[in-house]
Amino acid sequence: MIQKRIIQSLFVVLISISGINAQTWKDPNAKLDERVDDLLSKLTLEEKINYCGSRIPEVKRLGIPSFEWYGEALHGIIGWNCTQFPQNIAMGSTWNPDLMYDVATAVSNEARALKNMGSKEVMMFSPTVNMARDPRWGRNGECYSEDPFLMSEMARMYIRGMQGNDPKYTKTVTTVKHYVANNVDKGREYIHSNINKKDLYEYYFPAYKTCIVDEEATGIMTALNGLNGVPCSAHNWAVNGVLRKEWGFEGYVIADWAAVQGIEKNMKYAKSQPEAAAMAIKAGVDQECFRNDKRQAPMVIALKPAIEQGLISEADLDVSVRRLLRLRFMTGDFDDPTLNPYSKIPASVMECDAHKKLALKAAEQAIVLLKNDNVLPLKKNTKSLAVIGPFANRCWMGIYSGFPKSQISPLDGLKKATSAKVSYAEGCDVLTDVDDDKKIAEAVELAKKSEQVILVVGNEETTSTENVDRNSLKLPGNQHKLIKAVQAVNKNIILVLVPSGPTAVTWEQENIPGIVCMWPNGQEQGTALANVLFGDVNPSGKLNSTWFKSDSDLPDFNDYNIQTGRTYMYFKGKPLYPFGYGLSYTNFKIDNVKLSSKKVNALGDVVVSANITNAGSMDGDEVVQVYIRDVKSTQKVPMKALKGFKRISVAAGQTKSAEFKLPYEAFAHYDTIQNRFVVEAGAFEIMVGNSSESIAEVKTVKVEGGDVPAIKVGQKSGYFNANDENRTQSWDCLYSDKSAMSSSVKDKDDGNEWVEYEITFVDPGFYVNAWEAELTFESATKEAIIETSMAGAMIGSYTIMNKQLKLPIRIPIPPEYGKPVRLKIKTMHGVVKHQSIKIIPPDGKVPFVISEIIKKSKND
Repeated sequence: MIQKRIIQSLFVVLISISGINAQTWKDPNAKLDERVDDLLSKLTLEEKINYCGSRIPEVKRLGIPSFEWYGEALHGIIGWNCTQFPQNIAMGSTWNPDLMYDVATAVSNEARALKNMGSKEVMMFSPTVNMARDPRWGRNGECYSEDPFLMSEMARMYIRGMQGNDPKYTKTVTTVKHYVANNVDKGREYIHSNINKKDLYEYYFPAYKTCIVDEEATGIMTALNGLNGVPCSAHNWAVNGVLRKEWGFEGYVIADWAAVQGIEKNMKYAKSQPEAAAMAIKAGVDQECFRNDKRQAPMVIALKPAIEQGLISEADLDVSVRRLLRLRFMTGDFDDPTLNPYSKIPASVMECDAHKKLALKAAEQAIVLLKNDNVLPLKKNTKSLAVIGPFANRCWMGIYSGFPKSQISPLDGLKKATSAKVSYAEGCDVLTDVDDDKKIAEAVELAKKSEQVILVVGNEETTSTENVDRNSLKLPGNQHKLIKAVQAVNKNIILVLVPSGPTAVTWEQENIPGIVCMWPNGQEQGTALANVLFGDVNPSGKLNSTWFKSDSDLPDFNDYNIQTGRTYMYFKGKPLYPFGYGLSYTNFKIDNVKLSSKKVNALGDVVVSANITNAGSMDGDEVVQVYIRDVKSTQKVPMKALKGFKRISVAAGQTKSAEFKLPYEAFAHYDTIQNRFVVEAGAFEIMVGNSSESIAEVKTVKVEGGDVPAIKVGQKSGYFNANDENRTQSWDCLYSDKSAMSSSVKDKDDGNEWVEYEITFVDPGFYVNAWEAELTFESATKEAIIETSMAGAMIGSYTIMNKQLKLPIRIPIPPEYGKPVRLKIKTMHGVVKHQSIKIIPPDGKVPFVISEIIKKSKND
């Protein structure tokens, strides 16, 4: 009996010991929540707190290495040799969500390849779904549209392509930003967006809701600004109330750069940093974006004092850390890689042939033909072509871009596409420069001698970027002056725009025979432009925002009331180019519009059908657009609102039909008395056309009044298509030809002399596009030409003028700080003897000089 009791006691002890040493968190077959809870229970308070910043130290005793929760994938990974697709504003102009899915699949494949290589993590801060409500916003180019429906449908497929379709593992973590209404960049850390509830729910919220409820996005980033008097990163109603309670959001919430610190420092909303951190945690914010080599995020530093002061409890902190840990399990960080299908993605997909081909397709579909007085496509037998402008000889891909090896500028693309004599002149700088008059004179002389002029102008990060809003819709600097000077001597001009958003080219519309909007159009932009200009591709892009004639057409920049004349929905003036507008080389006819029913019952839907005929002589794509208008409403409603669209390919002389299902919610407005979406009974016009102002046919339908049921994660909207094939595609769906999963272009030694400097860039603590630097030479022959590159990705080409021994250059922001990278300087013409490079950090930090040449060519 005693022996039996001893055995029983030993069994209990063994069970207890096994329980203590259990490693449920390492068991891939255990339930996700059990794994998360087990790992959380093993972390110390300090280790938990560390998860609330971007740089997470290792947990050595558990065998968990350090981790960086920080990545950018707006339209390609910010990294060397990563494919760069058209900027978001360009992708929005494709009106092609299926293409968006393919692009996001390629981007996330490259993100996973980098993770598999041990180079990067897959925590991505994208997409940007702030509405493009005002084109002067410095980050307008990051947005898909001014319209909430188009924005939602493009963002939907970005999320789907980035997160993947595996039932267990998430390919990349998406972080939808910036929640909410961050549409002014100057002083964004101090100002508030004052918005009524109706505009929030009808205009500013829908894209977020689509990403969260329909597509189950993994993350949200709160904005630096405040909303109606409360900092977004301390906004209990916006985060806990709307995101988590109303929409059922289960993912993580991260505050934009040092925004938790800003609750006290900038907004003066909290009295101390511990109070600010406690406010963020209580509001449902889990983490603060902050990456610095020397210190942790302010939120991390403040959380322990916040707990010690009783402002929050460790249990409150656990709620946030649990959400953060959950994502690491979902990405497979703690599992055997062989269990994860995304661990199979090879390094060869980086800037592979399939991705470059996709980048070209996207760039072609994004180009919008704005005007054509029978001058396009260009004749193949053109003898001389002048390519002029500050964007003619650069491949400007937009802000938050990476650094691919292949970068085809407009000049490069046009040279390859024609046997004509192609000449180039810069014409002027983007900003006003002392040499502009001389440059304009050179451009005028070149235009006089040329049969055809291609003039490429626009704006970039010097006039529109993070922290810098546009001063005007006009082209910056002397670009309008350049256009007029060239037009005075040669009327055969095609104007190509590379803008960050709608641009006031009113004079140009009246005086230039051909105008094309190319956008910051990815690494293959030059080839795409040449294909469109010479007629190898029929232009099919449509404007995703209203283009105004002048600044006077816009309300006050800080006015967030959408009903004060913003967007095509409420603007009563005559636009320069309307929303949804875009020409073609062929003629399309939309007719035979029919409705499946003359009445829509409560919670019912209606199917709209139409025929699309290509009445011209060239195959092409048309974007058919469906708008609705409440004929007689007791509320102020849009003059029209987009509720459906499809891109249709139609061969010359052929007719195709298209169908659009409009769910009951398409007819709804937000009732601020009942705090819900409702449909007001009455007549609605359904308008079908190819732009917001080009309506082919209008049909009227009676709609029964009623409430639209609230939905949250686990339910779906009326626009969710469960049968969409994009929801079942595997990661390798882009590679029907497996050889396209690698690049057929191999690096070759061209025999030119080169040297390399090794540089370690230190994190400045904020986002910058590029660092300034200065090359010093011992000697250089007259007009020697050098080319700079990093990791095989070309940065720029420079001409060293006579006796010039110092040359200012710019170096793109490196993908990782704190790691040495090599700058290669190749001599393309002449003889150059290098002495040193001075690196000039941003924000007035002390420059440093590097004299050692770490490596050089054998013949140098």
